[in-house]
Amino acid sequence: LGTFGSMESLELGELLLSLNYLPSAGRLNVDVIRAKQLLQTDVSQGSDPFVKIQLVHGLKLVKTKKTSFLRGTIDPFYNESFSFKVPQEELENASLVFTVFGHNMKSSNDFIGRIVIGQYSSGPSETNHWRRMLNTHRTAVEQWHSLRSRAECDRVSPASLEVT
Repeated sequence: LGTFGSMESLELGELLLSLNYLPSAGRLNVDVIRAKQLLQTDVSQGSDPFVKIQLVHGLKLVKTKKTSFLRGTIDPFYNESFSFKVPQEELENASLVFTVFGHNMKSSNDFIGRIVIGQYSSGPSETNHWRRMLNTHRTAVEQWHSLRSRAECDRVSPASLEVT
């Protein structure tokens, strides 16, 4: 493990997302395609990862959706689609928080990693994905993202502080 805080900080895994905005319908469509090399939260069982998608408007949590959880894998294929109602005039104040958790029956779910895309993006690649989506309406834009720690997201993205 490299020095903490560099690009070599804890490898939490990667998430492949597709974003598509439909201005006429005021719909933000999100496809959670897959994740890879997720940090294993339960060594004995393997992880049962799922993704929580939260729409934050300004600093208010508006909507929460979740993928199903897939058992015993760190390379889950989800291919699940979600749609959020976001009128065009509110788009610039929207953030999407993606958090990967390990499903845990016994206790609270185990945090694996997070990214934020939108007004309060958690980094340059997230900002880039949002911009590409804004510039290509009605076309799905796909991109891999490296997951970040909760502390890092909380530090750079006020939207991250608004969700659990």
